[in-house]
Amino acid sequence: MRVVRAAVHRESGSLEFFSSFVGAEERLRKEAFFLAYHLHWGYVEIAEMPTDERWAFVRLLVDQLERERESLDQARRR
Repeated sequence: MRVVRAAVHRESGSLEFFSSFVGAEERLRKEAFFLAYHLHWGYVEIAEMPTDERWAFVRLLVDQLERERESLDQARRR
C-alpha cells in the first residue's frame, strides 16, 4: 500500500483525480438526500438514475420549491 501511495503522490494531477471522485461521491449523496427527503424516493432508485436525469429532477424540484416560497411570501404581504 505504501508503494501505491508514494506513486500517487509523485504523479502530478493524481490528487486532483482522486479528489474529483470524492467530490462526485459527496454530490451524489447530497442529491440523493435532497430527492429522498422531498420526494420520498429510495437511495438505490436515485443512485441508479442516469446523472443527467437525476440533475433534471433536482432542478425541477428546486424550481417548484422556489415557486412555493414565492407564493408564501406573497400571501404574507397581503
